[in-house]
Amino acid sequence: MLSAEYKLAKKDQEREAILKTIPGGLARVDARDCETVLWYGGKFLEMLGYTAGQFIHELHSKCSYVHPDDRERAASLMRSISKTGEYTVAEFKFVTRSGEVRNLTVTFCYVSGEDSWDGIPSIYSVGIDITEERMEQERQRRALEDAYQSLHVANLAKSNFLSSMSHDIRTPMNAIIGMTAIARANLHEPEKVNGCLGKINVSSMHLLRLINEVLDMSKIESGKVDLVLEDVSLPDVVDNIVSICRPMMVEKQQEFKVNIFNVRNEHVITDGDRLQQVFMNLLSNAIKYTPEGGKISLTINELKSELPTKGNYEFIFTDNGIGMPDEYMQHIFEPFARAKDESISKIQGTGLGLAITQNIVQMMNGTIEVQSRPGAGSIFTVSVPLELQLKEEQEHEELSGLPVLVVDDELAVCESAAMLLQELGMRGSWVLSGAEAVERVVEAHERHDDFYAVILDWKMPDMDGLETVRVIRKRVGAKVPIIIISAYDYSNIEKEFIDAGADAFISKPLFKSKMLHVLQLFCDTCKDTCDCEAVPELHKALAGKRVLLVEDNELNREIAVELLEMQGLQVEAAENGKSAVELFVRSAPGYYDVVLMDIQMPVMDGYEATAAIRALSRQDAVRIPILALTANAFVTDVGKAKNAGMNDHITKPINLEVLFATLYKWLV
Repeated sequence: MLSAEYKLAKKDQEREAILKTIPGGLARVDARDCETVLWYGGKFLEMLGYTAGQFIHELHSKCSYVHPDDRERAASLMRSISKTGEYTVAEFKFVTRSGEVRNLTVTFCYVSGEDSWDGIPSIYSVGIDITEERMEQERQRRALEDAYQSLHVANLAKSNFLSSMSHDIRTPMNAIIGMTAIARANLHEPEKVNGCLGKINVSSMHLLRLINEVLDMSKIESGKVDLVLEDVSLPDVVDNIVSICRPMMVEKQQEFKVNIFNVRNEHVITDGDRLQQVFMNLLSNAIKYTPEGGKISLTINELKSELPTKGNYEFIFTDNGIGMPDEYMQHIFEPFARAKDESISKIQGTGLGLAITQNIVQMMNGTIEVQSRPGAGSIFTVSVPLELQLKEEQEHEELSGLPVLVVDDELAVCESAAMLLQELGMRGSWVLSGAEAVERVVEAHERHDDFYAVILDWKMPDMDGLETVRVIRKRVGAKVPIIIISAYDYSNIEKEFIDAGADAFISKPLFKSKMLHVLQLFCDTCKDTCDCEAVPELHKALAGKRVLLVEDNELNREIAVELLEMQGLQVEAAENGKSAVELFVRSAPGYYDVVLMDIQMPVMDGYEATAAIRALSRQDAVRIPILALTANAFVTDVGKAKNAGMNDHITKPINLEVLFATLYKWLV
């Protein structure tokens, strides 16, 4: 028979084995102070990182391992169950001997003194370390939160993008349709038709850029963008971009220069549309973020290439605009990224242009770098290797050895032009002022060695191009051809220069092919003129009606005025809602017959202006038809217009039939 002591020892071993299976620690706490640990077992000491001796001497067998933030709550919970006798579970933080804070799930069970084997009321607890589980839960929560936030930001960005695109796309469409109508009505006025075609081209390219940005970003994200290689003329690319961007620069009175250095090969093989898109994105950004009167430049360099079939080209876009902070520079090429700056919050932009630009440059095996500082402007440098069109250079014997004088106040332009003339086999020389030009031309004339042509800058200090032309013509007559060069649109001054004696015009930058073409014109010049005039057909029912046109976009305003006046209406224009209200207040009652009101305008928008007119204490303010003329074409926009007091809604792009039918409806 086994002794009683032996049986008790076996039971103790059994109990210890059971306790070891519990994935945590056990403790018996004195319920009288809810602080003293009377007994512990399982992995209690292992979880805390103490030995038995350290627990006694350092913690004095107390519950001070509970985190200070949770200590009072734990004691309060133990006192509570001592009264109720309820079983409960709670979660606490505890501090290990090494100072690490961990999470613990603890079960509490109260045993009274009467039921206790030693008469001490106690709280028995089992604690399980759940730190890893809580860390994983927190990681998943943060991941879900980040994913939600990213999705929210992306959706918001795309929603804002689509909202702005609705208006932005309709604006150039309005210009295209309007200018087409004006050109059709003036077919016998070549100059007017040419002007309309130029503006149609500008608006078409702007519209194409907007559409391409949407499509390109979608293709880039799906990896479906391919380059279409073709023969490309760099002068054509630059001329196209300058033609598109010049009206925007003129509007902001910005100075723009294109500098050409060492460009020996103008004709390359690449994706012309993509290259033009890179130029357009970078140049339009420079225009948008450079204040009025600022300076913008494009410099084109052809660097040395180790391969005879390749050319290394460098395109540098420089501006003295608002610049960018360092923190934004790290995200500048990310989709939908825009700097958080109140000064640019009202500048329209998709946030896709630079992301698309970087992708295109990388597909061309090139690089794009940016330098910028707040308030000091930005410099974007695009370097791309381009395959050359290997064509034999044609000799121009008719120009060989002929002297040409270049006149410009910029030394770099003079040196570059003279070098190009030398490559054409001509004798190129230059001076830096109009006075020097007159002196050189007179000297050459007196020694019977007149210049074949004088290439003369329009804008120069002291004696400008116009005065120089007049003096040359007065001193040497009309024998020497004079070519006017300018970085600006010369359409407004063309007649004045021709009257003064200028023979031709050429725009900067001075590519070799462009100079060659103009110089060859003097070998066989032919001018055609046409004095025919188109007489627009008037709509008799609308003739004489007075319209107050409110439109902030200068080009749209010009189109609308032209279209309305072609039908015999009298038009007065205002550039924003505030100006329109002021014009209406100053007018006599009944002076205006109708108001055509744009919606999105600075200072005061169309809704506010309409409300201000309707609130005036005069009869015609209530009766006059106010028609919304806007690119906002959604159903909600129609409702907003009518709620603001407008009588009707005409959507841009302008449909002439709808426009005049609506005017007829309210005026006849």
